[in-house]
Amino acid sequence: MPFPVIDAHSQNADDARYFRDVFLYGREGIPLQGERIINRFTNFPDEQLRLWLSGHQSSALTGIPGVTLPLYGDWSGNFWHWIYEALPAALTAHRMGFAGNYLIPALPFAVDTLKYLGIPAERIYQDDGSDYHLECMYLPGKKRGHRPENLDAVLTLRSLLRERFVEPGLDYRLYVSRNGRPQNPRRVINEEQLQEVLEKYGFLTLHMEHLTLEEQLRYTCNASALVTPHGAGMTHTAFMTAGALVLELFAPSYVNPCQVPTCQKLGHRYYQLTSCCLHTGYPYSQDIEAYPEMIEMTLSRELLHRAPSNDRRS
Repeated sequence: MPFPVIDAHSQNADDARYFRDVFLYGREGIPLQGERIINRFTNFPDEQLRLWLSGHQSSALTGIPGVTLPLYGDWSGNFWHWIYEALPAALTAHRMGFAGNYLIPALPFAVDTLKYLGIPAERIYQDDGSDYHLECMYLPGKKRGHRPENLDAVLTLRSLLRERFVEPGLDYRLYVSRNGRPQNPRRVINEEQLQEVLEKYGFLTLHMEHLTLEEQLRYTCNASALVTPHGAGMTHTAFMTAGALVLELFAPSYVNPCQVPTCQKLGHRYYQLTSCCLHTGYPYSQDIEAYPEMIEMTLSRELLHRAPSNDRRS
């Protein structure tokens, strides 16, 4: 008989719930309390959890005393999902006076952002691949990153980061490349052509995987223009100067403009630029063939014939 599953977030999205004596299993940290699964996830349905749990091979068990908010798994190792789904849950808990532990992905950006919220290091546990026994599991309301009504927490984080990283006099135009790792999807196949255009307009190329989060934010909190393929780099539109220029590049095989609510909220001048696709089909899967002429036309109109904003606080 399959494990019964309960939805940990069946109440209002701002409600918090406590579950005593919980085990977290596998890479995703699937909660099992007695003989029932607790679905704490934003992105995974019940049947997926049952399937993973049925195939789980037990590993070392780590006990964490007190009350713990688990924030690993559920795609939280991806920067966008961390900023838009996991971190808002941490911020909600912190604002409600939560004084327990945070169990997070073992990634520097996860640790750094919690510290920016004012959470002390001794309350932060990094996932080491163990199974876990929690004396008590705490879950604030579920945050779905693509919903405009959940932007408040991200905008609060934006304010905190901009207070720390905005520097008067700096004004970057950034191209965030995805070509630094061969395994990355959505690389630009004609990147040299694209960069020739961008260099005319003073764009700096960044490979975020080679920068610390602090280094990334020192650029993006002081940026008024961003060109990038769809991906985690678009997360930084939340931290840029309000009214910034944003060009998001897509292949026609995968278009997911999930940053539109953020760009709309901040008054960014957002353009979705998709590779050409003729009746014969698109040959590059999710990789992107940039359209240099269209990009240059957009940059010329927006950057050469528009007065820059002087408000570095927004």
